[in-house]
Amino acid sequence: MGVDLVITVLLAAYNGERFLPEQLSSLQSQQGVEFCVLLQDDGSADRTPGLIRQICAEDPRFRPGACAGQHLGASQNFFSLIRQAGEGDVALCDQDDVWLPDRLSACAEALRQAEAELGAGTPILVHSDAAVTDASGQILHEGFIRHQGWDPQARSLPQLLVQNNVTGCTVLFNDALRRLIAAIPDLSRLSMHDWFLAQAAAACGSVVFVPRALVRYRQHGANAIGASGQSLTRRAFRALRDLPAGRARIRLTYAEAEALLAALGDALPAQSRRVIENYLALQRLPRLRRLKALRDGGYLMQSPVTRLGQLFFS
Repeated sequence: MGVDLVITVLLAAYNGERFLPEQLSSLQSQQGVEFCVLLQDDGSADRTPGLIRQICAEDPRFRPGACAGQHLGASQNFFSLIRQAGEGDVALCDQDDVWLPDRLSACAEALRQAEAELGAGTPILVHSDAAVTDASGQILHEGFIRHQGWDPQARSLPQLLVQNNVTGCTVLFNDALRRLIAAIPDLSRLSMHDWFLAQAAAACGSVVFVPRALVRYRQHGANAIGASGQSLTRRAFRALRDLPAGRARIRLTYAEAEALLAALGDALPAQSRRVIENYLALQRLPRLRRLKALRDGGYLMQSPVTRLGQLFFS
């Protein structure tokens, strides 16, 4: 499925006039694959709608989304676009980054290899590393994964229930995962689209990592979610001093797990359903038993520092 089809790139835009032209140019420079771009403005108050109209008029590969102008929020804007995408592979795109010319082709190659091993009917998500830049495009960190303290090999469902390591702007997923997500009637309970996509792929198929920085991930102070400017150690010490925030972060993992269970429903394999239900059941255990069950079930965050925080706040 999807071998001979055009890749659909989904770009959710909101007040992006400052950086959108450079991202659109990098999309037009993609090499080695056929693609189209579905752009959807989220009710911008700047020139973003006009920029979208302009490129759609100039380049037939670009077309506007059906819900343009509605303010859905970043995650719901992407979910809306996923429902509008046609058959084939799907890539996610943020408005303020820059893609390397082989961003799509490198991920598509990894996706085809995974489908050859697992079958084209298996939901598969591919993601890559990214280089972090400042607003002017100067590289701050060569690898976003390492800067965040994530483990790119953490791709099992228990690991992804407690911590996300998939950045939406690096994602490409196959038609099997697209159909799975598009069939879900209500995704309003989910707060982060990339985290949910990673969890859904891990639960029903597979997650694959490409160890290259294929995107320049721009940090400019107005990002919806972005890279921290502090070191992992400094972030850890700050987090350990903030008990309410730490406990809220743990509660969020349970809320997202509940939303995942409700969203996928009968589409969940039995084993994945047990993994999610077992994690949710930890909330009701006494603290010492809960900590042991986190370890025994593989529900551990991805670095010694974040695991320490997880055990401290759980």
